[in-house]
Amino acid sequence: PQGANKYEMSIVAAREARRLNNQLRMNGETETSSAKVTTLALARALHHEVTWQYVVSSAPVPETPALPPTE
Repeated sequence: PQGANKYEMSIVAAREARRLNNQLRMNGETETSSAKVTTLALARALHHEVTWQYVVSSAPVPETPALPPTE
């Protein structure tokens, strides 16, 4: 089931925290009223208020851009 893996939950919570931070920045706010964004994101992930799914692709997506060839 979703959320059974601690590593998976930490990734979901981190992405939710990033989303919440971006939303706050777009609204011109700097912080939430009651809790830190990370705490709020983790609580939302634990209570299954955040949905996610795995995307299967044929080619892996590189995390860093490729360096230009050297001469």
